[in-house]
Amino acid sequence: MLKSGSSRIAAAHKYVNAMLNVAYITGFVRRPEGRSFLIQQKSESADLVHAIPVQVGDGIAVPREFTPITATCHVYGAKSPDGLRNAELRVIDMRTPSTRSMPLWLAWNASMPEGIKLDGFNPFRAGTIQSEYAGQDEAPNDPLRLVLEATRGRLDTRLGDNANVAMLAGVMEGAAYLKPTEHQQGYIAALIRQHKNPDQSIPVRLYSNKPQSHLSSICIGAPVKVVGQIRVKLIHGEPESVGDGPVILGRQLYIRCGEFSVVQRGTEEHPGDIRFPLPEWWHDMVQRRREESQGEKAAHAQPPFKPGAGSDAGPGPVKREPVASAIGADPSL
Repeated sequence: MLKSGSSRIAAAHKYVNAMLNVAYITGFVRRPEGRSFLIQQKSESADLVHAIPVQVGDGIAVPREFTPITATCHVYGAKSPDGLRNAELRVIDMRTPSTRSMPLWLAWNASMPEGIKLDGFNPFRAGTIQSEYAGQDEAPNDPLRLVLEATRGRLDTRLGDNANVAMLAGVMEGAAYLKPTEHQQGYIAALIRQHKNPDQSIPVRLYSNKPQSHLSSICIGAPVKVVGQIRVKLIHGEPESVGDGPVILGRQLYIRCGEFSVVQRGTEEHPGDIRFPLPEWWHDMVQRRREESQGEKAAHAQPPFKPGAGSDAGPGPVKREPVASAIGADPSL
């Protein structure tokens, strides 16, 4: 049995580079190998392509196959040699999940496309989760209670209230509206940055009824907060033969959200979402983006952006920059 709570996970562990970064993923351990495994949250195809891959940090034991867990993770961005962006989850704590976080029968038994061979693992019997896979009653000091307060019911999921939640704060590296296609509604693709290396920026997708309207409030270098869910995007290739389904070449992880929120400024008493001043690379990023957008400044002139009253994040007012057009051309977003 995993621990029901951990004193090791203090408030500071919810931050990376003094910026909010924590995800809670509940499901079942699948295919543990070395320091990694998959987290299954619903009925799956035989190759488990929609399960969420995670890496396990040092000092944390990898659970056995089919163990129900809630994994507390940090989210990092990565860029593959071919330029595709991906989110990576690194586990910093695991515990037995609360019953409130466990996947629901409706989600587990959602319909799958015809012809898909299922994995076969089913923790439910007669619509009820079997006792060996059940979670525990919610503890009064369970940190996942904070998730419900943070989301305020905005996350629409059949997996359970806390089954898949990511909370992230950083600065806007770039964003663009990607038009809808035959198989995909339009959305805003964004990169949230927490590190000096821009290749570690975290891919985020914003979906709403009118996603274009959010672009007017997005500016390069601005601190933003995201509350969303970890999602898996499959990369398809051509079918091997006529009548076959598309070949799955790989998968990418990203954070899906419904809005960008204003960050809460951290203090010595309350860590908030971001601690100021912002790091030195922030100034370099804003300057570089300003130079990249030089030709568009006149057409996109907007009022100056100030990080906050009394902020020492920058030497002075920072002019709002139009979103980076290169983001819209990035096939990985």
